[in-house]
Amino acid sequence: MKERAVEMSPLERAAQRILVVEPDALDRNHLRTTLKALGFGTVTDAPSHHASLEKFDGRRFTHVVFDAKKSNYPIKEWLMQLLEIDPRIIAIPASANPSVDDVFDLLALGSRGYLVKPFTFDSVEQAVLMATKGEPIAEAVLQAKDRNEALVAIMLSSLDRLATTYRQSLQFETATRELPRAMSALRRASDLAHTFAKGGKDGLIEALERFSIAKSHGPASRLGRLRKRLSHGRNSDEVVAK
Repeated sequence: MKERAVEMSPLERAAQRILVVEPDALDRNHLRTTLKALGFGTVTDAPSHHASLEKFDGRRFTHVVFDAKKSNYPIKEWLMQLLEIDPRIIAIPASANPSVDDVFDLLALGSRGYLVKPFTFDSVEQAVLMATKGEPIAEAVLQAKDRNEALVAIMLSSLDRLATTYRQSLQFETATRELPRAMSALRRASDLAHTFAKGGKDGLIEALERFSIAKSHGPASRLGRLRKRLSHGRNSDEVVAK
């Protein structure tokens, strides 16, 4: 059995209450059956986004897995209503084409991860696990002016954390146990970048080049800035001496 970087115990799974919002009856039944087979406690479903709001009358859900296609009910407005009802809800959009702008906008609004159709047993499990225990995406996206640069920043930040964890693992056993999680976070960031980058692979590479050039022009650490000022001071003194 393959080792998972993110996991939930049987007790944790049994405590989850998941609402499936899916217009397609076959997909809805398949997703509900899969979630139950994975050990998630309570699984309820709704055939439309509008009908799903009635499910919250007197009930609380930990997760909502919902179809991200445009419907007669505005999806973004629906998601905002959902998060107003309970900001703790873990919302996971599902789409056969997750690269579309609408899905990315849902991430920016507060969705946690995404699920690609058609579903598989493993993809459903990983989507729920990473949305529950992985790092949120929205904050970095919301603060960025450009989507591709935001995706590059998330990817390189994950790479930096992995490198730091690896260095620490050479000395500390506790850090060694964190390596699978750090590697999983990098894979997730890379998948996110490749899926949602505007302009595809070429757009992502261009953003990576711009980001790297910008970083090279301005030392990020206080020590780096100090060195730059000292170097500038020495150069000025040399000019005066001449």
